[in-house]
Amino acid sequence: MKINLNELRVFSEVVRHLNFTKTAKSLGMTQSAVSQTIGNLEKELGIRLFNRSTRSLTLTQAGEQLSNIVDTPLIQITQGVEQLKTHSHNPSGLVRISADAYVHKYYIWDKIKPLLAKYPDIQIDLTSDNARIDIAKEGYDAGVRLGNLIDLDMVAVPISEDIQMCLVASPKYLEQHHIPVTIEDLKQHQCIHIRLLTDNSLLGWTFIEDNKQVVFKGRGQVIMSNIEQILEASLCGFGIAYLPMKLVAPYLKNKKLISVLPEYCITHPPFYLFYTSRKLMSPAFKLVKEALTADLIKK
Repeated sequence: MKINLNELRVFSEVVRHLNFTKTAKSLGMTQSAVSQTIGNLEKELGIRLFNRSTRSLTLTQAGEQLSNIVDTPLIQITQGVEQLKTHSHNPSGLVRISADAYVHKYYIWDKIKPLLAKYPDIQIDLTSDNARIDIAKEGYDAGVRLGNLIDLDMVAVPISEDIQMCLVASPKYLEQHHIPVTIEDLKQHQCIHIRLLTDNSLLGWTFIEDNKQVVFKGRGQVIMSNIEQILEASLCGFGIAYLPMKLVAPYLKNKKLISVLPEYCITHPPFYLFYTSRKLMSPAFKLVKEALTADLIKK
């Protein structure tokens, strides 16, 4: 492979500024020329060097590796870049994904266990989080969220079926309080809400009433930031919870929970895996993406 030192020089400046506009100014180039140079370098290597979003520019793992290489003598640069290029063909390296703990348990972990067994050089970092995040800025390869929590400049693919929601409470709680028959009745109940870590706000409950979506925020003694914690609180009789049917179905079956107001409960669109670009995915991330979406593709 023939190395273009000008591309490496531009790459080094982009690493220094993490901003195409500032890099262009420092090198006396246009912003589009800087972007094209980096695009050419990524194409030659066959791997993405930067995570890009409308708000931030950060190095990928391969980008960090190349950044460490470019300060070494030319012969070592040549050897290092050749080694980096082979990385684009071998499934290896770290893949970081941000998702709620519930999503990890029900939609991610079981799908990637066989992948990890087959490819021991792939490392997975799963972070439990429900915040709305800039994955490029935070250094993630991808995140999983409901569609309304994903920025429009992201690529998003579904990894689940639609999410049927269910209002539930324990028999003990309903014995001590009247059973709600309208959404308005919920104002008189203990409602166990989830707190979004992005802005510290409570996530409202979305219902269907008179063919329209309405958002309800009730009062409650207990607030959680984790869906399974909310499940535990509802099982212990601390109030009414609004949870995915997939999570509560076993407890409805054994009567540890009772469904209320089912006619108002909505079905959310699927959980989506979202990431910054369809181009130049690392082999490791491509395999993870395929594993998470395989069931839906078959259907």
